[in-house]
Amino acid sequence: MSSEYLQITAFCAYLGSWLALAITAVVAAIPRRRRQATTSVAMTAPVIAGTVLQGVSALPITLFLKDGPLRPRVFELVGTLALAPLAAVLFGWAIWSLRSEADAKTVITGGAYACVRHPMYLAFFAMLLATGLLASAGATLVASIVLYVVGSELRIASEEAELEETFPADYAQYRLKTRWRYLPGLR
Repeated sequence: MSSEYLQITAFCAYLGSWLALAITAVVAAIPRRRRQATTSVAMTAPVIAGTVLQGVSALPITLFLKDGPLRPRVFELVGTLALAPLAAVLFGWAIWSLRSEADAKTVITGGAYACVRHPMYLAFFAMLLATGLLASAGATLVASIVLYVVGSELRIASEEAELEETFPADYAQYRLKTRWRYLPGLR
C-alpha cells in the first residue's frame, strides 16, 4: 500500500467515523414514542468539571498544530485507521445497547456495557487518540490524554456513586462482573 493511498484512506476513515458518531448521536437523541431513558445523571460540580475537561481535551492538539499540511507517519496513519472506525462502532453499539434496554429501570449490563462499564467514554478516548495520531501531536497528545482521563474519572466517580445509591445490589454485582470502567486492562 503506497503512503499516499494510506494517507487518503486514513483521512477518509477518520472523517467518516466522526460523521457516523454524529449521525448516531442525532438519531439517539430523537425520542421514541414508547422508549426513553428514564435515568439521568445529576449535574454536580464533578460532573460539570469532568465534562468541561473532556470537552477541552483536544485543545492541546488543536492549539499546537504545525503550519502547513498534516504529515502523519505510517504508524500514525495505521493507528488512525484502527482507532477511528473502532470508536464509531463502539459508540453506536453503546447507544444501541442503551436504547434496547431503555424501558427497564435497572442497570444496563448488556451489549457494549458487558465489556466495559462506560463504553461511550472509551469510544471518545479512541477518537481523541486517532485525532492526536493524525495530527502527529506527540507530547500534546499526552496533555490531551491527561485532560480526558481526569475529566472521565471525575464524571465516572459521580455517575457510579449515583448508580450505587439507586441500584445497590444490582450495581455491585455488575461491577464484579464487568471489572473495567472504560480502559480495558487498566481499570
